[in-house]
Amino acid sequence: MGRKRKSKTPAHRKQEGNSSMTPPSRESAEYTRPRKRKKAADETPRRRIMVSQLAGASKSCQDPIRTMRRLRNKTTKEAEESSPPAKKRKKGLLQRVLTKDPPSSLDISSESSSFSSVFCSTGVEDLRKRKLRRQKTEIMEMDEERVDSQRDQSDFLEKYIELDQLGEGGFGFVFSGYRVEDKLPVAIKRIPKENVVIKHKDENGRELAMEVAVMLEMRNLSSALWQSAFVTLLDWYDLEEHLIIVMERPMPSDNLSDYLMEHNGCLKDKKAKIILKQLVEAALYLQNANIFHRDIKVENILIKTTAEGLQVYLIDFGLSCFDDRREHELFCGTPDHFPLDWYVNTNYRAGPTTVWQLGVVLYEIVHRHQFQTSNFLSKKLKISKRLSKNCQDVLTKCLRVDPEERPTLEQLRGHPWFS
Repeated sequence: MGRKRKSKTPAHRKQEGNSSMTPPSRESAEYTRPRKRKKAADETPRRRIMVSQLAGASKSCQDPIRTMRRLRNKTTKEAEESSPPAKKRKKGLLQRVLTKDPPSSLDISSESSSFSSVFCSTGVEDLRKRKLRRQKTEIMEMDEERVDSQRDQSDFLEKYIELDQLGEGGFGFVFSGYRVEDKLPVAIKRIPKENVVIKHKDENGRELAMEVAVMLEMRNLSSALWQSAFVTLLDWYDLEEHLIIVMERPMPSDNLSDYLMEHNGCLKDKKAKIILKQLVEAALYLQNANIFHRDIKVENILIKTTAEGLQVYLIDFGLSCFDDRREHELFCGTPDHFPLDWYVNTNYRAGPTTVWQLGVVLYEIVHRHQFQTSNFLSKKLKISKRLSKNCQDVLTKCLRVDPEERPTLEQLRGHPWFS
């Protein structure tokens, strides 16, 4: 049966009447008119196919589901036949790496899984095991170092008592203290590990701080002069955060810089000669032991007052090294005291530099102002004429600009001023 046509309401009739009487404007007509879709240049024209042509004529209209299934299968098949041919497969990654032969007709997914399993069994698994072994080794080494550090810390606390701070240098701090066993006065030097920049490997391949290595060498070469010119190394501890060096502390003793301040800033010719003679002897001992101090200055000298007179100790081997009679290029020492030959040649030798530094110490002992290389070379600092002729001569020879014109330590020891 045909569908019953709806009767139009008066409102509909009114609208139709109005529309027939009043034509729409051009603007509204353009607005409501559907726009035509522009065809692309490479677009193939659509082919309209009737459903009956796709699925064929249906013998029965009572089985629509079977008809739709047949229609869908046929559409899919035609779409596959009309699709462009697949691109040529690339070489498998495993075959490209291991061989240069073209890959066989393997499925890409199976080839990838095959490569993955082979790689995991040969490469990744071995790398993972090696990484785990390395991590375990590092953890064990760290644990051993931590245990050793804690053991050293306990040993230090059992053997020594640390007291007040005595001084502070460019690399660490020095504290007073004493040994628990016999109340021996000691100096305890604490150096942060990041400040231990100069190191040395001993004959066993063990890496030590250069200061420790030098003082151990000096202790092995001990003599009567060593015991009277240098402080004794008692112990050293390589902790997690600090290197601790424990040395014997001469008592009573003062830093030469403080000693000068207590004596109006300078000393008389007689005391200056006693101090410098002992320093020359100490420098000769180091030279024979193949040791270069590199930073001899008043702050690194201790003065002990005894019934026999003044006793001098050369301390602080933090910048020292083994000499080997070579030319040194690494700038070590106090910049204000460095000789001109380093600025000119960018290298220096142990003997002439040590003689220059001894001249600097003597200058500050007998003058009331500090020494600066630049001021001395520019004649702003001059050797005092009130000093004895021999003292002036020692200063003049030690502070010569040309290192070849300075006396050797042996020649300096034989100077008439020390006789």
